[in-house]
Amino acid sequence: MDGAGFARCLAGAAERIGARMVLPGTEAALLALAEHRSLFPERVAVGAPDEQKVLRACDKNRLDSIVTAVGLTVPPTTRVALDDVNEVDVTFPAVVKPLQSEMRRDGRLERFEVVRVADRGGLVGALRDLPGQVGLVQPYLAGALRTVNGVAWDGEVVISVHKRATRTWPRDCGVVSYAHTIEPDAALDAGVRRLVAELGWSGLFNLQLIESDSGLHVIDLNPRVYHSLALAVAAGANLPAIWADLLRGAKPLVQGYRTGSIFRAEDDIYAVVAGAISDRRPGQLAALRPRPSTTHAVFDVRDPRPTRALVSRVAKGVARKLTERTGGRPETSADADLRFPEPKPGGQ
Repeated sequence: MDGAGFARCLAGAAERIGARMVLPGTEAALLALAEHRSLFPERVAVGAPDEQKVLRACDKNRLDSIVTAVGLTVPPTTRVALDDVNEVDVTFPAVVKPLQSEMRRDGRLERFEVVRVADRGGLVGALRDLPGQVGLVQPYLAGALRTVNGVAWDGEVVISVHKRATRTWPRDCGVVSYAHTIEPDAALDAGVRRLVAELGWSGLFNLQLIESDSGLHVIDLNPRVYHSLALAVAAGANLPAIWADLLRGAKPLVQGYRTGSIFRAEDDIYAVVAGAISDRRPGQLAALRPRPSTTHAVFDVRDPRPTRALVSRVAKGVARKLTERTGGRPETSADADLRFPEPKPGGQ
């Protein structure tokens, strides 16, 4: 279904159930709602700024210049086309980013992820997989992942929440798998406010940074619902509720957040086990112990259906991989090999 069809179906559903608000859950939905806001009745508040603001906020090709202009730092970034790959000086390992997370290929909107490449051959393969065979190349920076998350309205940050990740999965270019809220960094927070003002943004945002030996570097901006959103809510900053209040013209309840609140994604088990194998320190497996008051990405005893759906999806994925590795026949216990792949250092 294209963006117009998606928005039309959503507008029809909103009309049938008498919805007063529609919020996008993904970047693809955000782009569709921004482009087709006119399909919704005036009484329905649509959680997407105008199309030009959304396109600018989602444009990774322009992010480095905007970030630099507001006084924050980005890794050295080069736009590289496959045809010019041998002419460009690249420091390896490197990361290859799409020009946007969501781009059209063969007439369909697809999501493209950041990948780590070890050499020029890997770079060629990564560029070949991107629409137009063009991507953004940066040196790979090892370090802790930090984020500043929040809600903005008309270019003003209403509330921000800072967190630091202890682990990510995948370990090289993955998302947060274990993290905790931290005290705001005043200088960084001020820079984020300048960035949001420059974008004129309204809605949720998730700014990602690498805390490397050379300092803090902005590596991505997600102007949407993000993976560890539940942590901010658990820490006392209910970002979706604040956003919803702003959309309906009400004054939101903004009261800061608690530091030290913990988040663990369901795939953190992979990050822990891979780290223990890589470092040859089995004692690291102790990190798998459950911790009280931990917030999860999906798991919630009060709402088991999302967890069941996740388990089912993972089981199907594992079965598919096993079938592919055995040439289409079910893999038996005699030839099964479920060892973790050789892990890579943490970073972007």
